[in-house]
Amino acid sequence: MGTIVTAQTPGLGERVRAARRERAMSQAQLAGDELTKGFISQVESGLVRPSVRSLQIIATRLGKSLDYFLGDVPLATEKRLAFHRLAGEAAAERRNWAVVRSEVEAALECAPEKRGRASLLRLLAQAELADGHHEVVFDRLAEGLSLIDVGHDAAEVAHLLYLRGVAYGQLNQVLAASEALEQARDTMERHEVNDPRLRARILVALGTAYRRLNRTAKAMQTYASALDLASASQELRVAAQGYMGVAVSLYDAGELDAAINNYRRALELFTRIEDRTFELSVMQSLASVSLEHGEVDAAREVAERCLALARTAGDARTAAIAEVILARVSLEAGDAEGALATAKRSEKALEGDDRQRADALRVIGAAHDTLGAHAASDRAYRKAIELLAEASNAPDRAAVAAEYAKRLRARGDVESAFHYLEMARGVNR
Repeated sequence: MGTIVTAQTPGLGERVRAARRERAMSQAQLAGDELTKGFISQVESGLVRPSVRSLQIIATRLGKSLDYFLGDVPLATEKRLAFHRLAGEAAAERRNWAVVRSEVEAALECAPEKRGRASLLRLLAQAELADGHHEVVFDRLAEGLSLIDVGHDAAEVAHLLYLRGVAYGQLNQVLAASEALEQARDTMERHEVNDPRLRARILVALGTAYRRLNRTAKAMQTYASALDLASASQELRVAAQGYMGVAVSLYDAGELDAAINNYRRALELFTRIEDRTFELSVMQSLASVSLEHGEVDAAREVAERCLALARTAGDARTAAIAEVILARVSLEAGDAEGALATAKRSEKALEGDDRQRADALRVIGAAHDTLGAHAASDRAYRKAIELLAEASNAPDRAAVAAEYAKRLRARGDVESAFHYLEMARGVNR
């Protein structure tokens, strides 16, 4: 926890007290689960000089830098490096990428040896990955892997390979992603790396890669293993992502009841940890699958919650997606005019997001068709198919083409219906 010294530490205790009071925190709140109220009291009284890790916990909770607390107090380069690295890792857990960059830059000024530099490059790669700078990510990871030996640093190698797999996945290079993630998993197994949190994260990402490769059974098995690990290590975010992955795999397999149950479990966990991004994403999926399963009231309730939360968070895109789902609910309830008005408003808000805009156009096409405005329906359906073709989204394109073919056949336009049905079949081959 900390090392007791006989002399007072000039200035540090006073700085901790001032920062704590500035945040209106009690000593117990600052201590949290890792430290104790008595230890914080001793630090503020100058009776204890905290260890690097304890000071990192204090600084992170108070939103202050290392230099704010140390002032003129000397700190060995090795300890300063350790502090910045730990602060960077804590910021990465919070997804505060600006702090990650500043802490890593400060750590690199301490001229770390190869192993230390590799872990810092991994933190930088995480920050660049969050911003979508994939070329830089691959450069950082390649340099990091060149600095260390798997025989001595298997955990770090596995972590770097995991990030490489995630980066490939973001670029839709799914086979390359699965290969990198399998390497990361095998590295942990071969070298008996005991890090259940990292292993669970690797398995969640690998399950997603398998699902995208249409290896549904293997995806389910991998997600299940990830869930076991995440639950054992109290890694709630990874467990929630595991449930989400299982739900998507079950949906792909046509098991809608089970998919809905797993989406609900994921939503419960994301709500508990207050991860708004994933919470909103799960709400969208849960509402859509519920509607497809015929649970109209449940779909409406979840979509309305999603819309309210998105508006509170200032997330206009997610709010528009929720409105598209509500438009589909209105259509199911027989309110084609209401559905049309909502979907048109949402379609404008989704400009630039081809997949979601196509979904809005699909509702617009269906509503127009219900109202007998066939020319307008044709324009909307064909534009949706065009957008999905440009986005290389074959599954959704096939679904829209099949739906459009069904409506054309109902109108008596058999020739056009056959054309779009063949398009749907051709996409699915």
